[in-house]
Amino acid sequence: MFANAILALAPLISEVLSPIARNIGHKLGETLSNKSQQWVEYLIPEPNQIFSDSTEIEQAKQRYSQEMIEYAKAKDARDNELLKLTVAQTARRIELQEQEQRDRLKLAALQRDLMRELQAKDIQIKLAEIQTIWDKDTWFSKLNREETKQILLEQQHRLLILLSPPKISKRCPETFCEDLPIEMRSVGDFLRQHYPQQDVLRPVKFYSDYFTESIGDIDVERLQRILSPVPTTILYSDISDYAVTFRVGFWGFLNNQEVSLFSTKVFDWEEGKDALLASGVSEKKALRMIRQLIVAIHKLLAGFLADLYYLNINPCYEPLLFKLKDELAQNGLAEEWVKPYFDILQDIQGRQRELYEQELKKLIEQVEAERQSQSSAQAEAQRQQQIEEAAQAEAQRQQQIEEKIIRKAYSFKCVKTLNGVAMSSVDCVVISPDGKTFASNSSGNCSKLWNLHTGELIRTFSADSGAVYCVAISPHGKILASGSSDKQIKLWNLETGQEISTLKGHSGLIRSLAFSPDGETLVSGSGDHTIRLWNLKTKQEIRTLTGHSNLVMSVAISPDGETIASGSWDKTIKLWSLKTRQEICTFTGHSESVYSVAFSPDGQILASGSGDKTIKLWNLKTTQEICTLTGHSHGVFSLVISPEGQIIASGSNDNTIKLWNLKTGQENRTLTGHSAKVNSVSFSPDGNTLVSGSNGGSIKIWRCDG
Repeated sequence: MFANAILALAPLISEVLSPIARNIGHKLGETLSNKSQQWVEYLIPEPNQIFSDSTEIEQAKQRYSQEMIEYAKAKDARDNELLKLTVAQTARRIELQEQEQRDRLKLAALQRDLMRELQAKDIQIKLAEIQTIWDKDTWFSKLNREETKQILLEQQHRLLILLSPPKISKRCPETFCEDLPIEMRSVGDFLRQHYPQQDVLRPVKFYSDYFTESIGDIDVERLQRILSPVPTTILYSDISDYAVTFRVGFWGFLNNQEVSLFSTKVFDWEEGKDALLASGVSEKKALRMIRQLIVAIHKLLAGFLADLYYLNINPCYEPLLFKLKDELAQNGLAEEWVKPYFDILQDIQGRQRELYEQELKKLIEQVEAERQSQSSAQAEAQRQQQIEEAAQAEAQRQQQIEEKIIRKAYSFKCVKTLNGVAMSSVDCVVISPDGKTFASNSSGNCSKLWNLHTGELIRTFSADSGAVYCVAISPHGKILASGSSDKQIKLWNLETGQEISTLKGHSGLIRSLAFSPDGETLVSGSGDHTIRLWNLKTKQEIRTLTGHSNLVMSVAISPDGETIASGSWDKTIKLWSLKTRQEICTFTGHSESVYSVAFSPDGQILASGSGDKTIKLWNLKTTQEICTLTGHSHGVFSLVISPEGQIIASGSNDNTIKLWNLKTGQENRTLTGHSAKVNSVSFSPDGNTLVSGSNGGSIKIWRCDG
């Protein structure tokens, strides 16, 4: 009810909140644009800004500069180490990131301490002036002098936020006069919860009772005379018999000790009340909602200015307001109303970080130049030694990998043979994503599902009206697709064995199937020389890809789901964009039909097997051939790359399976045992099991020691 009713105020609130955010952002952004000095000059004030002498300021700058240099050195070292870490070194990566966070916090804490130290003299002068100021200006008698002294004597550098009682017209509803001042105390609860005064990143000292009565712009300027050394934000508002004006005054932002005053456009609360009444809200509840909105706007302004202040002194600061969107919405502030505040924070954050990164870059360059000038010869020698050691380590690592691949290849053994699976040939085998089952085509125009561990038949899928040539299992392991000589593709529920749908459109037999990684698209290659894309949600054809001049024997989809590869009897391989459905390029080089294509797990390499007895590896980035693998005595009909991207398994018309090192292209092992052409090979997800299907109607299961 509250959320719906508050929408009635949308036109009024947007006009009120947006301009003040833009004006404050413009003011601070303009100050940032005018800053041309180094970051340390930006953080440490000049002598004419406070009463500290130039010697103290120079010492502070030197101290901060030295810490920045030390931080820059450490950051440079961390960045270099991070570049060298492998994906497996997660713990070290996290440790380096935590070190970076600790160093940033340390630098931010030092900066706040230096600012507080430099304010010490100014604070002592202000403390000495309090009596005189109190005597000269009767307005100060409305304030608590001892409390003012305590504010000046605060040891920790923190933002001070003061909330003035709203100036409420006597002609306002009684509930504004009685309830609103009480409800305004929740602004303090909001700040104490999210910006507590002992917080390391964003400490805020908040007072809701510092002022005993409402204040105006001139009072803000009066107070600045005493509290100028303390970065301060003051929230105050005027409520007439029909409208509210929200006001803020602050100083100490971006080392600017001058008072900045801003106010919102008038919020016609009476018109807002009428809008709420028209939406069906009672008058009592309408007034309560308007009061809640007034309080919420104060919270928004307080959080916004607190984030702005700490963002301006700490370029690595992450504004908290971004995380309070839901809480503000619960208080009645719709997302579109607070978006201008988020935009300003993001803009200032971007500018601050750009300035800071530029300074860090200069410091790193300076450190590097000094290091090179001090011992360039020694550094070069060390660099060469490091290169040699790294090369040796890499060579050892590669040798270990190669030895591991060879050991693994030689540990593969045939653990089970399934005979009589098909009357003529097993053209396709594919292992499920969970590694527990595998599917194959079979005689009798059907497909079969097998237990990978035991080799036992689990289920038969019988509804095809032609011989099944290919099968594929979806990434989530729930759907089996089968393609047959009847030019149709059938989708089956892998768990129940029930037919889900039949996809029609090809005019030739289906030779190959591949699911996209997200499981939403099926790609089919056919004897009609085409590739078709199918939407698995609608079970409708998306597009037909034409370009091959003969049968499409194999299709595969890249791991990122962006590229399709197809191999054809026309001796070519084509790459297609799954997004645009356009041909990307054509690979030529094979002298006979291309029977199989397979992507490496990292998507960088494509392997192709051909009737010319060779396997070719292609660089997908450069679209150039990497190398040609020779060893089979007959055509290569099937390829698969192991999940870890180290081994290629190839099935051939020479009745063998060969295992190759993907990186070196070296043949590691030949698996024998089939008595006829090996049509299909498939690795399990862990890479430790290989299934092969052959022309003799048999399937073999091979396992390694891992």
